[in-house]
Amino acid sequence: MRRLAVAWLALLGSAGACAVVPRQPRSAAAEAEVRQTVRAYDDALRRADAAALERFWADEYTFVNPSGQLVTRAERMANVSGGRTAFDTLSHEVREERIRVYGNMALYTTVLALGARYGGRAASGNFRAMVVWTYRDGRWQQVASQLTAIAGP
Repeated sequence: MRRLAVAWLALLGSAGACAVVPRQPRSAAAEAEVRQTVRAYDDALRRADAAALERFWADEYTFVNPSGQLVTRAERMANVSGGRTAFDTLSHEVREERIRVYGNMALYTTVLALGARYGGRAASGNFRAMVVWTYRDGRWQQVASQLTAIAGP
């Protein structure tokens, strides 16, 4: 699994190459920046703040929603702006939160308790999330994310 994540990050990094600020692998400062960015992103999601979300999602951003659908940045923006994506509950299971920094890329995994709608469909319960962040233009941006429902209690 870890090799797959590293390969995915390497592929995304080479596909989206642009002017970047070099990062030290597993840097505590970079991990703290990503964690702070995640919290600000969560806040923007809760408030359905489309302007803030545009800054968090890179132009090439894609999302695999809990239904397994591939959603583009434009589609996700339309869902938020139109109220088809909304959150009643969004909380992290801190003991499950992991941040791995690989140069200008970071892999964030966590377990989330959600009460939400994605594309107009209800999605509530516990979900495992994986988010790929890249550092460019002086900030962390998401290039890909996926939510998977956790079966059982």
